[in-house]
Amino acid sequence: MSLTEFRQAFVRKDSRLLKREYIRNVFRSESKIQAPKILTLALSLAIVSGPMLGLSAQAAGQKPAPSGTLLLPLTPKLDTGETTPSAIAPAPPKAAKKVAAPAKTTEVSDSPAAAPTTADSLSAAPKSPVPPASGVVEGEISVDTTKAASTANPNDPEAEPDIAKLEADNENTLLKGTVQIVADDTEYDQNKNTFLGTGNAVATIAGQDARLEADMILYDQKSETLDARGNVKIIRQGEVSTGSSFKFKVSSDEYLITNPDTEVQGTQVIARTGYGTKAGMRFREGTMSLPEPVHIARNAFYGTLSTSQDAFFKDMHPDAYMPAKPNFTFTARKMVYEKYKDAGNLTVFGGKLRFGKFGVPIGKMTATVGKESRVTFPVTPFISNNIMVGGINVGPMFNQQVGKYGVFSWAPLVQYGGRRTNGSTQKGNVGAGFRIAYSGKKMSANLAYGSVSNLLVGDVNYRFNDRQLFQGGINRFINNGLFGQQRARAIAEVVDNRGVGGIPFLQGIAFRTSAGWMSDQPSLLNATPQYKALFTINHGNIVNGFRLQEQIMGSSQPLFNFGNSKYGASMNIFGGVAGRAYSSGDSLLMGQIGPSMNLNLNRVHLQGSVMKAGVNGQSPFVFDQFIQGSQSGQLGGDVRICKWLAVGGNLGYNFTNKMAYQKSISAAIGPEDFKFLVTHDTIRGINRFGFDFMYGQPIPFNKLVLKGSPDRGQLGGM
Repeated sequence: MSLTEFRQAFVRKDSRLLKREYIRNVFRSESKIQAPKILTLALSLAIVSGPMLGLSAQAAGQKPAPSGTLLLPLTPKLDTGETTPSAIAPAPPKAAKKVAAPAKTTEVSDSPAAAPTTADSLSAAPKSPVPPASGVVEGEISVDTTKAASTANPNDPEAEPDIAKLEADNENTLLKGTVQIVADDTEYDQNKNTFLGTGNAVATIAGQDARLEADMILYDQKSETLDARGNVKIIRQGEVSTGSSFKFKVSSDEYLITNPDTEVQGTQVIARTGYGTKAGMRFREGTMSLPEPVHIARNAFYGTLSTSQDAFFKDMHPDAYMPAKPNFTFTARKMVYEKYKDAGNLTVFGGKLRFGKFGVPIGKMTATVGKESRVTFPVTPFISNNIMVGGINVGPMFNQQVGKYGVFSWAPLVQYGGRRTNGSTQKGNVGAGFRIAYSGKKMSANLAYGSVSNLLVGDVNYRFNDRQLFQGGINRFINNGLFGQQRARAIAEVVDNRGVGGIPFLQGIAFRTSAGWMSDQPSLLNATPQYKALFTINHGNIVNGFRLQEQIMGSSQPLFNFGNSKYGASMNIFGGVAGRAYSSGDSLLMGQIGPSMNLNLNRVHLQGSVMKAGVNGQSPFVFDQFIQGSQSGQLGGDVRICKWLAVGGNLGYNFTNKMAYQKSISAAIGPEDFKFLVTHDTIRGINRFGFDFMYGQPIPFNKLVLKGSPDRGQLGGM
């Protein structure tokens, strides 16, 4: 540019053209740079665009005014002979250091006061000319011109650097090295020692899995603080958070985010504020949305027929059973989310179920949040007959999650009434009892005792795979396929279940094969007088022995099927055959067949069957008898009185002996997404209580702690 062109640009205040000329002269070879021209250029630029260059009319040696947009990319000072100083938390030593350059090394001081300004360097050019490949030093920041100069030929006086690339870098990079801030516009205030990036600003920190995006990012070197405003987005160790503002204290790794919206393993957390440290993050006054609805079911199959069906489908498709408007809300005083855990990663303190203004406190609880959402309540009320110990047993049950899927429970109980195995009734007696239980993905076990009935009851189930399982029990009712629930003194057997489909005219055939050892005790039939009357006491001839059993069950395609799930009916034929062989040499062959019908009449749901059976041979055990008779019928169902109440029952009747072999009444109480269940079996004398509810709404909380690493159980002690 000629002097005339320069003056014309000066009159027009063409700052872009002046900047280009300034950069071109800085990167010219030493032999072609004339100090008077550079000084004139610097003073002229200071007048026209002082805020951009950080210069003033006193650029010839006086203290510069605060700067604005940077012309050159600023990088933390590098010294190949010593450790690179951190640009996040700079602590400049007082001793002078050297900035390495390919051609020549220039002594500079780390002290901002001692470091020359850009204008000072230019005005001192005749005494200390800038080498073509050296670094231009400003305070604690050095500008590495080696790469830019290398693009030009130093021996060619007309060779020019890639000015477009330099200006692009100037507009995008504020800091390089440990901290890098990229933005549409960048400024450096030397008085305040701050760096500002505005417009699509992005900050990254070397050595950390973190990225900060915002409309504006300000870095204050004195306080060592990053301050971001507007459309803030933080990506930190795989977590994504958004907010309106963000402050990061570099030296302590502490940060504060306003109006955070954070997603962790599919869980969404929205709060008023979020405060973080290396140990984790603490949210205040917000909500947490679960990735999947949680189905909490305890003894759900003890309710009505429709409740049992709903419980099955809730596990299969929980989203389909979430009401548009929930009937209750769940709130928490404090929650701790330990994201490093696969199971039991959410602990809730001060939880409450709120039905309008009425709240039910549930205390501390543990949940697994993620792909499989499960909940374990540390303390739950226990009301039942304690797996056939007898009477009514009441007390608290304490639950502890074990591993990813297991839950260990124990309960001290008070037993009211009951029957002893000799048949005597203890209605007015009060005693003590206990219950110990474990349930996991493959194994479940229970052990119970009551002093009034003086009876120990237990069971264990272990599932090898989808087909095979082991089941055992002590004084416990155990499922036996076509023969229903049977109670031996002791039993241990392996069961194989499998099915076959694709058979013409049939819905399918199921095979049940079992083999094991068992022990008989006829006095266990004294559960109730009605139950004892179904058996022939002198029927058995051994106490201990082995049994091998095969059962085949099948159902036909519907003979007719019309209507829908609200109003409709269908009927098919059900049948089964069972064969048994015992170590005593006895054997038994049983077969039954009959029609089965299903009827839906809006609020009424009924299922019934009439069976014809034949038996050849007998069992050497008393408990193993076939009590349904040669002709029997079964009727079950429920009626929905209103959305808060459904009642039902089940009746099985032996027409041959003219007595009921099954009789129970049940009820489901509560709104659609929260049911309290109760069932009374009059034949076996069993009382069962449970609940079944779904929850998939955001959980309001006062405080939520997001932990990234264990702290020896100090939950939320941040």
